[in-house]
Amino acid sequence: MTVLVSLTVAVFFLTYFSIKESRSDSLKLLVIQGEAFIESLSSAAKNAISSEEFYNRLAHKRYNEISIELEQRELDKITNDDLYRLCLLHNLFSVHIFDVDSTLKASSFARGSQLKLPDFVIAEMQYLLSNPEENYLLLLDDDSQSGEARHYYIKMSNKMDRVIVIVADAHYFLDALEQTQIGYLARQMASDRSIVFIIYQAKDGIVFSSLDIDGILSIESDTFLSEALESEKIMHRITTMDDIELLEIVRPFSTSDYPFGLLRIGLSLDAYNSISRRFDIQMIIFSGGLLLLFIVSVVYLSSRKKRKKISAQYDKYKSISDKIFNEMKTGVAAVDREGNIIVVNSAFEDIFHTDRLSGEKWDETISELIPSFPSLQKAKTRLIEEEILYRKNNESKVLLVVLSSLASQSDKHDGFVVVINDITMLRELEQKTARKERLSEMGDLAAGVAHEIRNPLNTISIASQRLAVEFTPNENEKEFREFTNQIRNETKRLNDIITRFLALARGESKKNQRIDLNQLISQFILLIKAEADDLNINIKTELSEGVYITAEQDKIKQVLSNLFNNAKEAINNKPGEIKISTQNKDNVSILIFEDNGPGIPSEIQEKVFTPYYTTKEAGTGLGLPTVYRIITDFGGEIKVEKSSIGGAMFTVRFL
Repeated sequence: MTVLVSLTVAVFFLTYFSIKESRSDSLKLLVIQGEAFIESLSSAAKNAISSEEFYNRLAHKRYNEISIELEQRELDKITNDDLYRLCLLHNLFSVHIFDVDSTLKASSFARGSQLKLPDFVIAEMQYLLSNPEENYLLLLDDDSQSGEARHYYIKMSNKMDRVIVIVADAHYFLDALEQTQIGYLARQMASDRSIVFIIYQAKDGIVFSSLDIDGILSIESDTFLSEALESEKIMHRITTMDDIELLEIVRPFSTSDYPFGLLRIGLSLDAYNSISRRFDIQMIIFSGGLLLLFIVSVVYLSSRKKRKKISAQYDKYKSISDKIFNEMKTGVAAVDREGNIIVVNSAFEDIFHTDRLSGEKWDETISELIPSFPSLQKAKTRLIEEEILYRKNNESKVLLVVLSSLASQSDKHDGFVVVINDITMLRELEQKTARKERLSEMGDLAAGVAHEIRNPLNTISIASQRLAVEFTPNENEKEFREFTNQIRNETKRLNDIITRFLALARGESKKNQRIDLNQLISQFILLIKAEADDLNINIKTELSEGVYITAEQDKIKQVLSNLFNNAKEAINNKPGEIKISTQNKDNVSILIFEDNGPGIPSEIQEKVFTPYYTTKEAGTGLGLPTVYRIITDFGGEIKVEKSSIGGAMFTVRFL
């Protein structure tokens, strides 16, 4: 009898611990699925945010192309009938043209209920006239009373002689945003009953939520949320909300347009707790029959049945995540601690043109592009984000790869999750948009330069002519004549530069010639020597023999002039040194321009060539971008780094 009781007790405890372990495994699997899901949601949310910016750029591109047609016509020759035909051709509500005094020159209403421009549009147009450097404004008006949604595109012409106002239907724009905005994405993902909520919460409050929730604590008021915000890994807890027990998965999240905060996902534990309560009831029943050996078989059969229920519950959660995974355009895969791929969606396999990756070794399939599994195990960081170029069978893709390490409660490596986005089309669109924006900026810059410089140049030219004709010095007459001639020649050259700068902005062909770079540098130093002496700047040269380039001479002089101005402003009225060197290596002509100023910090060296970026109070941010544009147009390249004499060193390679 004692043996029977002991055997029964032993079987009871074995059954108890088996059930406890099954419950723990079930919860662990639910946590893993939740972590994979929140990683997928984070990536999808960033894509949704990027799509909003993309739609704005597309709208600007469409209206800008229409406005270009009107900019090319003479202002006084544009009629209301012309605008009416333009409205019909491009399916617009109306088009209006104002001069710089806000006087309406031409106007046409083709469709829509609106018969005049709203006051806020007139106010925005007047603001643009007072701030022409902004070039254009894109306004969205969703009028719920009339049922119309309108875009108001206000554009200042490059000649700055007119303002064009385009009114168009914006329903397609709102429909696109509704289907891609981050809040819509969260509500769609939260439609499954097992997901209680999806929340994006920042320190200032709730950014978006999949449902209306009252009484949410701030991040500072919740110790768990505060720790999750400072953590680099995904955290989870079991909590209650509105009397519902749930598993909450939390991950830090931020983008350039949204504040740093937390993504929170609540998964219902009703099914899990229901099974757990059934196990507790079973154990009470089992304890009443410990003396009977028959209970052992009942316990075994019952526990086996319950394990099947747990497995079915796990399959349910897995089917939910698999459905989300396979419908997403983002590739997702999970790898366990042995390097086996345990979860993978169809988008991931489509990106690499392969299938049946589940169960395969990571290092035998994917590691040629992404770090190997042993390397990931040794990595100190738990989050690796990298943009890679994938080439296969003459196909190139730009992929954004995010690897998030999974850690167990003992903080040991437990595998990782890989999220891959194919951003090839986005990068191509960004490059095309950037090129058009740079051309537009150069056009605006050319108009400003022509207006601001040509008038004082004419004054200088007239003054130099009068000096040459009306004044004759008693001493150094020859030198006087040379200097006045040089003034006239240089003013003429500056006027030619402005003319060519305008031609460059319009994309006119370049007239290159073979130039002796050393001779050009010597002429330039002769021109600036007097100014350098006044500023107490010593100019040194190291010119190699036989350095020739193919370019426009005036443009290269403009490069040297901008580099000299940048150097003297950096030296800032202190005794300084400028060193100009030329080299010829492997049939590549090299120009090196150095100064002993404070130099350019490494973190902003790539920004100095961006139009209008400057760190000087009186700077325009146009000198170095102009140098970059001229050099790249001639097929060359330029880079900046620290000089051996202490300041900045610009290296120009003429390929």
